[in-house]
Amino acid sequence: MPPDPVPPSSSFEEAARRVEAELRRWLVSFNDEVLPSLRRDGSAALRSAAGKLSQLADALDRSQPRQP
Repeated sequence: MPPDPVPPSSSFEEAARRVEAELRRWLVSFNDEVLPSLRRDGSAALRSAAGKLSQLADALDRSQPRQP
């Protein structure tokens, strides 16, 4: 005779506990590793992007004929 199956509610509760634990680990990792890097490097990336956008705007201005 096969063993009694695990009740569905028990399986669901265990899965929920595992998901919650994994989410907690992910959040700690994100807060400890990703956010500091974004804060440190994000402003430099934004400044670089702003410079490139300014260059693009200048190029667009130069390519348009002047209106009288």
